[in-house]
Amino acid sequence: MNSFLSLFRGEADPILWLGGQKLVIYSVTIAMIWQAVGYYMVMYMASMANVPDSLYESAALEGAGRISQFFSITLPLVWTNIRTTLTFFIISTINMSFLMVKAMTNGGPDGASSVFLSYMYQEAYTNSSYGYGMAIGVMVFLFSFALAGVLNAVTKREEIEF
Repeated sequence: MNSFLSLFRGEADPILWLGGQKLVIYSVTIAMIWQAVGYYMVMYMASMANVPDSLYESAALEGAGRISQFFSITLPLVWTNIRTTLTFFIISTINMSFLMVKAMTNGGPDGASSVFLSYMYQEAYTNSSYGYGMAIGVMVFLFSFALAGVLNAVTKREEIEF
């Protein structure tokens, strides 16, 4: 990234993407989005490909525009897939945040990129408090389970089939 930016900025001091306390969490977030975007794109593209063309054709004949078709046809028919992928996103983000931080910065600089599972790992394996680390893990599981439940309750709609 610094090489690309040097084309526009000249030979200025390089930006410490993972070394600066202000930028490190944004850098990890961008890396997490980058690694996940392909999976979710494939999921959404596959579900949109299953919507019959005849529905779009009949909507177009009745005068519906592209935006109207998206909100009236596409979105309701792929809503189940959206709910499922949102649940996957919640659960995987909690896990992947730890994995990305562990691989990229190991919690640094000065704890700026530490996440809750980093604390669990530190307690269990660095401080040898296995019971406390396990208790933190159980609480993270319960939190992610509750968050997924709330998400499913908030996004619940009547299923529409074609």
